[in-house]
Amino acid sequence: MPRIVLASASPSRRRLLESSGIVPEVLVSGVDEEDSAYVSLSPSELVLALAIVKAHTVKNLIEFPAIVIGCDSTFEFEGESLGKPLTRERAIERAKLLRGNSGVLYTGHCIIDTVREVEISDIA
Repeated sequence: MPRIVLASASPSRRRLLESSGIVPEVLVSGVDEEDSAYVSLSPSELVLALAIVKAHTVKNLIEFPAIVIGCDSTFEFEGESLGKPLTRERAIERAKLLRGNSGVLYTGHCIIDTVREVEISDIA
């Protein structure tokens, strides 16, 4: 079986795979998520585009055979994509803003099987 390579620094994504019996190699893509190329995308388009770019970036860095998994998530609130708060202060502001409200969490996935030369991508 080819090795599984997770193109993400997310500890929760790694733990999710491990809890399913899959122990991935982790190789962070280094993709600039703030690149101006993504500015005009909707939140759902953004996560799919980033998942695909991350998976392809890592695919181009590794030796085959492998299955590469690229992911990205964002929370949409009132039409705006809210990324990670990054600071305690920003997290508190965000919690106050969202209190009593709801939004949509989008996650994009891209899986590349280098053996079968198959790529699957979707949004959840």
